[in-house]
Amino acid sequence: MEALYLHAPHQAPAVRDIPAPLPGPGQVRIRVVAAGICGSDTHIVHGANPAARFPLILGHEIAGVVEKAGSEEDQGLIGMPVAVNFLITCGTCRQCAAQRSSLCQRREGLGIVHHGGLAEYVVVPTRNIIPIPDGVPFDHAAIATDAYATPWHAIRKSGISAGEGCLLNGAGGLGLAAVQLLSALGVGPIAVVDPRPEARKAAVDAGADNVSAKVSELQDPPLLPHIFDFVGISETISSLLELLPAGGQLSVVGLGGPMTVQMDNSLVRDEKTVTGSYAFTDEDISYVLQKMAEGKLNPDQAIGRTISLGEAPAALDPAGPERGYGRTVVRM
Repeated sequence: MEALYLHAPHQAPAVRDIPAPLPGPGQVRIRVVAAGICGSDTHIVHGANPAARFPLILGHEIAGVVEKAGSEEDQGLIGMPVAVNFLITCGTCRQCAAQRSSLCQRREGLGIVHHGGLAEYVVVPTRNIIPIPDGVPFDHAAIATDAYATPWHAIRKSGISAGEGCLLNGAGGLGLAAVQLLSALGVGPIAVVDPRPEARKAAVDAGADNVSAKVSELQDPPLLPHIFDFVGISETISSLLELLPAGGQLSVVGLGGPMTVQMDNSLVRDEKTVTGSYAFTDEDISYVLQKMAEGKLNPDQAIGRTISLGEAPAALDPAGPERGYGRTVVRM
């Protein structure tokens, strides 16, 4: 099979022809139909993820068809269209027992620790597959597993409800998906900040009410009680904290780099809340897939481009051009 291999960080990934993996007990082999390229894939290429193990097949946003099962009781799954939760969890720790699997104390990731889905085939634990509802294309199901499930996890945790306003920093794959999810909830107004003109236009198309190139350039910024940061760097987080009104909540979702944030005592005096949000649960992925099936979301608006596996090395080359806005989807 062909697979996108990264031999070591700071190198360009390359497509290699290798034997297809065989599933063991409790595992299935998936014929990958579509896989997303995420910003965290570029972090691995740049050596910014200390959890990554090499050599590695990249890719953690995966959708395809169950092609082979390693256990007799799973033979009935063969032929099923599925999406994949890339987080392999223990199922027994305190966090897993409390239905917070994204915080599993022994979590490991497909495309990070274990070989991922930028390949013709991938082997995954059977309990990590999620059926794709009728009518949801594989391209959409692939990005449901992270690009949509990650912002939905943050939105759900925030407690935001219809009629409340919010600000989003960053209109990449996660941010554009978040605009759609928030619009579907009846949240508004929705303000979006992104320096890229094409990303701002895409945010408006997705349902944003107003957009700006910088936080400092917001025109008469409204007192929005919820701010979601999909960039995750010190400078923007500090600016967003200053903008946060009394009683407001800042949800940091992006992992753009090291975070050293300056906070004044308004954090206490104004009862501001700063919270992190990491990844998602199976339930988050299932929710997003169902909303896609109901036509409540438009994933095509969050996809920046669609490429072949042969074009994927250039998309992840550290010396290559920027990826642009939105998710890149690889079709096998």
